[in-house]
Amino acid sequence: MGANFDRNVFVNCPFDRDFAPLLEAAIFCVVSFGFTPRLASERLEGGESRLDKIVDLIKASRYSIHDLSRGRASASGEYLRMNMPFELGLDLGYRRSGAQGAEQKKFLIFECDPYDLKRSLSDLAGQDVAFHRNDYELVIKKVRDFFRVEARIQAPGPSRIISDYTTFQGWMVEKKIHEGHSEREAIDLPTQERLDEMKAWIALGRPSAFAPA
Repeated sequence: MGANFDRNVFVNCPFDRDFAPLLEAAIFCVVSFGFTPRLASERLEGGESRLDKIVDLIKASRYSIHDLSRGRASASGEYLRMNMPFELGLDLGYRRSGAQGAEQKKFLIFECDPYDLKRSLSDLAGQDVAFHRNDYELVIKKVRDFFRVEARIQAPGPSRIISDYTTFQGWMVEKKIHEGHSEREAIDLPTQERLDEMKAWIALGRPSAFAPA
């Protein structure tokens, strides 16, 4: 358990383009509240075992957001990806391991629609599960409520956070265009780069518009 354990948030979710709006809304909340999102994509060392990386992130994070909303195949013959439930299992196992501080861990688990996980992962019976219906505004509300209760932070209402997120997106696109990106490129950035810009926007006092230095 590292020095930043109480401020780290392990984020376990799909990293594809379709899910990006939900992921980015979640990490915007995390950063806005003064916490640090920890994602497997933050470290790109090719020689590092992915499993070792995931376990390190789990051990380093008091809070976790696990998204298990991809419980159904979207096309005939498509394979479901098991990474998300596997990583949730690792996290649950660590919380019960008896390791120092592990019992302090708190989880926010997402499904797409209510009761989906009762059909696909019945072992989670008794765990509180939130749904988002693939709506980034619902993600913001549920993440906000989770941290307000579990971390006891003072958080603005969901509508305020949604408004801030919209303002940030406009600021970021203008900044990236100024840096030489096309509008399409400014929208389609790697998650880590967007995370860096979230931190920069907050450090600047959450400006309403981009102003070149």
